[in-house]
Amino acid sequence: MGLSELQRAPREVVHGVRSDGFRLGLQTVYAPWLTDIFREYGGSWHPTGRMWVFPRAAVTGAFAQRLAKEAPSGVVFTVQRTLDLITNAVAEPDRDLFAEGLDVQIYPVAGGEKTVVHFKRDALLNQVMQQLGGRVLQGRTGWVLDLTLDTTIAALATHAGVHRDYIYLHDSEIVLADISGAQADDRPSLGVGGRPQEGAGAIEVESSGSVLSVLTSPLRKHPISSEVRARIENEFGLYDFQQEGVLHFASQSSALNADDMGLGKTRQGIVAAEVSEGTDPVLVICPAALKINFEREIHAVLPDARVAMVGQHDDWESAQWVIVNYERLGAVVQAMNEKRVRFRAMLCDEAHLLKEPTSGRTRNAFLIAKHVERRFLLTATPILNRESELHTLLKLSGHPIGELDAAEFSKQFAGSPEVRKALKERIAEWMIRRPKAVVKGLKGKSTQLQYVELASDDMRQYRQAANDPDSPALVKIGVLRQLLERFKSRWLIDTIQSMAPEDKVIVFCEHLEIVSILSDELAAAGIGSVSYIGSMSDKKKQQAVDQFQTDPQIRVFVGMRKAAGVGLTLTAANYVIMHSLPWNAALRRQAEDRAYRNGQTRHVTILIPIVPRTIDEKVLDLNRHKESIERDSLGDGEAPPDPTLILENVA
Repeated sequence: MGLSELQRAPREVVHGVRSDGFRLGLQTVYAPWLTDIFREYGGSWHPTGRMWVFPRAAVTGAFAQRLAKEAPSGVVFTVQRTLDLITNAVAEPDRDLFAEGLDVQIYPVAGGEKTVVHFKRDALLNQVMQQLGGRVLQGRTGWVLDLTLDTTIAALATHAGVHRDYIYLHDSEIVLADISGAQADDRPSLGVGGRPQEGAGAIEVESSGSVLSVLTSPLRKHPISSEVRARIENEFGLYDFQQEGVLHFASQSSALNADDMGLGKTRQGIVAAEVSEGTDPVLVICPAALKINFEREIHAVLPDARVAMVGQHDDWESAQWVIVNYERLGAVVQAMNEKRVRFRAMLCDEAHLLKEPTSGRTRNAFLIAKHVERRFLLTATPILNRESELHTLLKLSGHPIGELDAAEFSKQFAGSPEVRKALKERIAEWMIRRPKAVVKGLKGKSTQLQYVELASDDMRQYRQAANDPDSPALVKIGVLRQLLERFKSRWLIDTIQSMAPEDKVIVFCEHLEIVSILSDELAAAGIGSVSYIGSMSDKKKQQAVDQFQTDPQIRVFVGMRKAAGVGLTLTAANYVIMHSLPWNAALRRQAEDRAYRNGQTRHVTILIPIVPRTIDEKVLDLNRHKESIERDSLGDGEAPPDPTLILENVA
């Protein structure tokens, strides 16, 4: 079936359903007509999972009949198929599924008989707040409940599936001004209450928002004994450059390893934590999808280590290694506050996820960090868009320039190549960053821009969407990029069919629906493939990786870049196709280096299809600009000076 035939074939409105037991997440085709209907039934968009989220009770028979009735030509809605998907999802709930998107934070109120609950948009939580008699704060920054803290936490777990593990509980109490004199809608203002404890660095809360002020211990040097040095050199089978990375961590209380993707940052971090002094366990913080990978890596270094995962093992507090995903940090904070566990080191993988200082996961990470002396940070992309993203990591480490407030930090270290070079000099001892060239065994990597001319009908559709006067700018950008991913599918199939039978390919997409389209196209062309999207269970994700790595009949790995572009080893591939570019080059390199990493025995070719005279070229220009910021601030790494000088244009 060709692409044009595929586009004409009816497609199911709902092609996947996930649940946390209290909400339903519907993965659907891209269709603007769905938006108004979904919002009418309490739906909200969950960007991380790329799905619409509803209170479970909202998805009723009337909802299903409405979709079936209003589905336009070109798509279909099969009621029974959707009901079967819902039944299966509810039977196997994923409790962590929506936790990150909710970002629930609770403020105790002075006096102990009230609490303030803050969260991102969620219809079910709004309903629960109303059922509990909650009142909306002035400015709609949260809900006031006439409940004690313990009662509030229990109610959220019982009625909304938000357990203590997922909550950030603010240290300091607040006061609510003028509750007695509030207007009819009873929206009191949020004021500061309580004096922060000296040296503890409590969380201050102001009417304009909250400010991160938890203080971690200052950065300091650690001597390395001859015994520890001998272990690093002889016990773990590390390359010379990896030994240097471990020594970098071991020599100071906190540091960042920003090595290029594929150089074994995970292994270096594990060894550094293992040789750190003390007998308390080590805490590993990582994205949920990488927990299994971390467990395997720990056992590869320490086969007899007792490893437990928060949320999966009841006895995790007695393990030697504790693995927790960012959403569940509240459970660790609670256990530490109650003196049930302490850690000799914490290892934060994909540490750039802590760049937002007001998010609950960042605040929970700080509450943990202030009790842990050794704090090791891992990320190949410490700066994705702007220099200020590094500020939170510096603060978490106790680096002197991290103690500057955010405005002063940006004033001193952001905005021009000169000040970015000053930043590079200030963080030189704290950050270690090596390019792929340190690994002699890698066969090399080359990148090619592939210019793709669209068929006249496809270009006409693109221009029509681009010139739509009623479409908001951000919506239009998403529509145009998704159209281009669809239209480049014919080129993709032709390109893969022209490759040798032993070649394997990773295809990274930016839009969920395209993964399904490409999977259908590859199957129709007789090309074996697996897919990998964020909403799949961890078990199915690992099965997809293992099948691609070991089965010669599976030649293509089609994945959402946000889900599959980090933490995976896919060295069976010798081609990577960025079907659509992400918004910056660091994310692109992070994704393509799933193939170009230690263990790769073949040359890796990166193909980037670009449609001339479209938004593709604008995104490429943006990649170049952000790459220059990264290069100026962090050093050369593997960021090319100008892609036009090294990328081969193929007409």
